[in-house]
Amino acid sequence: MESLPLLRGRVLLVAEEKVNQGVIKNLLERMGLEAAVVDNGHEAVDRAAREPWSAVLLDLRLPGIDGLEAARRIRRWLENRLLPLIALTAHARGADRAACLDAGMNDFLAKPVNQAELWACLQRWIGAESPPNPSSLGAAKVAAVGGADLDQIAVLDKERR
Repeated sequence: MESLPLLRGRVLLVAEEKVNQGVIKNLLERMGLEAAVVDNGHEAVDRAAREPWSAVLLDLRLPGIDGLEAARRIRRWLENRLLPLIALTAHARGADRAACLDAGMNDFLAKPVNQAELWACLQRWIGAESPPNPSSLGAAKVAAVGGADLDQIAVLDKERR
């Protein structure tokens, strides 16, 4: 991670499996982020509504209410406030992606989570301390961002702000 700019902010990680929680939380902290973990949809909705977050990583398969329903409830609760909701799932099919977007999620990451893909996704939504260096990610990792060039993503991100 030393060649990638650090990210800043608070991320709520919502995942049931303890191994995934530990691995992803470690990645988030190594990226410079503060990470909190919950293991169910009800707690995700409650914490997202009560606390300030830079982003929420939301597994689709959760006990209680699933990630899609949790995303819908978070969106209703927050009304027009911006909070990036990023889906985590082992199923990377087009229908899953469409369901995530329909539920109010902003982005999508396939499991197992790749460090470079996670960084690129979060950088798109919450930014980095300095502009990304595309050569630090490598060609394969740039392709993992949907074929987009990181310079293009930085321009789009600036336009969104």
